[in-house]
Amino acid sequence: MLRRKELAMTVASGLTLAVLAVPSPGRTEAPPVAQLGDHAGFSRLVVRVPDGAMPVAVPGACTVRLERDTATDWPLETLTAAHASRLSGFEILDDGRTLAAAIPCGARVTAIRERRLLIVDVAEPPVPGRKPRPLTRPAWESQVVALSPAPAAPVLLHAEPPAPAPAPAPVPAPETADLAAAIRADVERAARQLDTVPEAAPAPSPPSPSAPPPAPPPAAVAPPADPPIGPMDLAAWAGEDFAATRATLQAAMADATGRARADAFIAMARFALARALAEEGRATLEAAAALDPAPDQRYALRVLDDAFRALGRTADPEASLFVRIAPGTAPDHQVWRSATLAPTRWAAAREGLPIALKRLLDYPPDLRSRLLTLLAEAADGARDSDSLNLIVLGMITVDGPGAADGHLDYFRGRLAELRDTPAAAIDHYARAAAGRDGPYARRAEVRAVDLRRRTGALDDDGTIAELEALRFGWRGDAVEIDALAALGSAYARSGRTDSALDTFGLLGRRFGSTAAGRDALAAGRDLLSVVLDRLEREEPGGLHALALQARHGRLVAMADDGDATLRRRLADALARDGFTLEASRILRALTEEAEGPRRSALGAALARTLIDTGHGAEALEALHRTGTTDLDADLAVRRTLLRAEALIDLGETVRALDALNGVPGPEAARLRARSLFDTGEWAAARAAYAALVGEGGTPAAADVALLGLSAHLAGDDAAVRDLAARHGARLEGTRWSGLLDALAPPAAPTGRPIGAEEVARQLAAAAALDRLAGRWRLTAEP
Repeated sequence: MLRRKELAMTVASGLTLAVLAVPSPGRTEAPPVAQLGDHAGFSRLVVRVPDGAMPVAVPGACTVRLERDTATDWPLETLTAAHASRLSGFEILDDGRTLAAAIPCGARVTAIRERRLLIVDVAEPPVPGRKPRPLTRPAWESQVVALSPAPAAPVLLHAEPPAPAPAPAPVPAPETADLAAAIRADVERAARQLDTVPEAAPAPSPPSPSAPPPAPPPAAVAPPADPPIGPMDLAAWAGEDFAATRATLQAAMADATGRARADAFIAMARFALARALAEEGRATLEAAAALDPAPDQRYALRVLDDAFRALGRTADPEASLFVRIAPGTAPDHQVWRSATLAPTRWAAAREGLPIALKRLLDYPPDLRSRLLTLLAEAADGARDSDSLNLIVLGMITVDGPGAADGHLDYFRGRLAELRDTPAAAIDHYARAAAGRDGPYARRAEVRAVDLRRRTGALDDDGTIAELEALRFGWRGDAVEIDALAALGSAYARSGRTDSALDTFGLLGRRFGSTAAGRDALAAGRDLLSVVLDRLEREEPGGLHALALQARHGRLVAMADDGDATLRRRLADALARDGFTLEASRILRALTEEAEGPRRSALGAALARTLIDTGHGAEALEALHRTGTTDLDADLAVRRTLLRAEALIDLGETVRALDALNGVPGPEAARLRARSLFDTGEWAAARAAYAALVGEGGTPAAADVALLGLSAHLAGDDAAVRDLAARHGARLEGTRWSGLLDALAPPAAPTGRPIGAEEVARQLAAAAALDRLAGRWRLTAEP
């Protein structure tokens, strides 16, 4: 009976869940919302599903698919209007259940789910760290290649070399084949002869006097120069229909053999260049390099590789053919030369800018947009308003699908900022951000917020509110870097130091490994410098330095400059407040990273901290480990004084005096006097401290006190009374206060009863001695 009840309850629960799972007839699912754009090293597709089951990302060799169990109204128009270099060709399959997109073959796909968001990142395929060297074929192989039939209508990326002299008579095909076979047989026979060990040749006979002098050896032949780079037919390479052209080229790659197969790969790479598919083109070049291409094909691959590197902003101007070869009159050469030089050498890139902008009018839209954006970024970074104006005019002239992401209005706003017209800049930024998704729209919003703050239209609180809402809109690239940097600066200006440090800490954790992230931490470096200024003005013994190290130590390390100024100051503050263990850890890490004289200077700072904490042996080891010969005089003297002080703390006064032999200066004299005092040489210690006190100026309180102690222990009571009369006031307010009064002996007895004045004086000396002992037990030396 009980089992029947349990079975009935189970069936009823299952029916209830099934009924609830079926959507009501009047309820319809909201369509997904998609966002597409390029990041620094990957392209990102973000799909937000308001309700219903989440799609599943299924990566393939050259495609990625988003699959759901039910038919879905995918936002195909939004994705088609947007631009991403690694995601293209969106289409809906399986009666609406699947959204498919083309990606570079071999690309790395990562899918992440965050609540109702599906984030798909497509990274570029792995590329080898160096380019393959061009193969040099022997002369006989070049002859065989020249005799073989050439492909019909070859299209090269460079000008043809000078034509060879015409042959005296045409060679029939059968005889050509026999000649090629004969040449190969001769070469193989010569190789077999070289493998055998030759017999010793007889010694040459001396030349006769009448014989002519031997001819000089031929001079070394210089390697041939690279041929010039000629025009590129990028519009023909791109084709009119993307899918049809790509299918034709892929079929040719699969069917061709021999030299034609390498030509097919080159044609596919040209198609990828014309369509601005940098990652797919680089993968095609890598596959083509493994086909053993001919010298002219290998040169074409080198030109294409340099073009893709310029498109991806990773070109090395010193190694690029577009920079090494004089551009001449070819306008395409000027285009790619400017693109190669723009990120790092804008002054040289702008020389060919007018020719490049004129030639870009004939380029395919996607490639033209990418190159114009690259040139605009470089001109903006160099604050070259005249060049940026020319580039923006070029963008306006060819405004098309490439400007749909708002980059045209963004650069118009940047141009207005450079021309000091903030109102026009804000208007351009508003148009760039209105109704568009992408990095330039978000960057325009960040720039607009900062510009409104600088013009007084927005206070710090309003700036913080807008930036807090904005930095979550587009994550993972330079937009979030700019938003976090601006937000941290706004927090710092408003006095919210903790929030500012937290924001800069987040910026460092997420983007500290990138060049843009490190540049953005400059504002955080200034804030940390202000915080350390405040810590250095506080009274010793607080916990603020330790809290800064515990909570933001990583930020201090990432935002620090090349000289480790912030970490050195933080270590000094920690050591002053008594946290010598944390201070020594920072200094040890800095010492291990440094080299040369800087390592020796940091070793001296570490030794100073270890000596102050009573670790003389570790200080000696640190000085020994960081020693070098190329030190300046001041640093060498400072390290010698630290070594002597560490030896004194360890009780090795003889070695300390040997180390101080010949070292000038008051610090060395003070250490010598301390060594004599520690060894019980009271008379010598009194003379050494007397020289320090009598040098003129205001003597140090410790020198006056130790002089009085040395004189008292040496039995020179007159010297103690004289010292108390001359320098007794110097000890007031220090830990030595009352010492000289306690050490001063009473006057010689006169045979008469002790008067009231003498009793009062001796009672005051006893009270001073009691106060002195109490201060030594409870306080530290100032």
